[in-house]
Amino acid sequence: MIRLLLVELEPEDVETRTLARELRDNGVEVVYAKAGTAVEIASAAEQEDVRAVGLVVRSDEHRSIGTELAARTVVFATAEGDEHAMRAAGVKAVFRHGNAEGVVSWASTLTPDHLR
Repeated sequence: MIRLLLVELEPEDVETRTLARELRDNGVEVVYAKAGTAVEIASAAEQEDVRAVGLVVRSDEHRSIGTELAARTVVFATAEGDEHAMRAAGVKAVFRHGNAEGVVSWASTLTPDHLR
């Protein structure tokens, strides 16, 4: 089973909740977390033994969190129009909104953290 940590970066984040539902519908076990620091999120990813951490990126602040977090763990993001910048910052994969199938396909190729 694929296990991913999905982080809500804004209160009442409909896009992140929608992605969580879509991932669950595609057979992913989603661990859901509220935003914290990159260190706290990376620690949660390690404790929850997930393959990757997902963020819905909509602002420069979100990009900053994604960049800092990518230095600590495998991060994927959904973002509109800044895929190259996100990848250059260390985010392993960037998907358009509504592409849960792409996330599942990508995540299935990753080795779980405890086996790396």
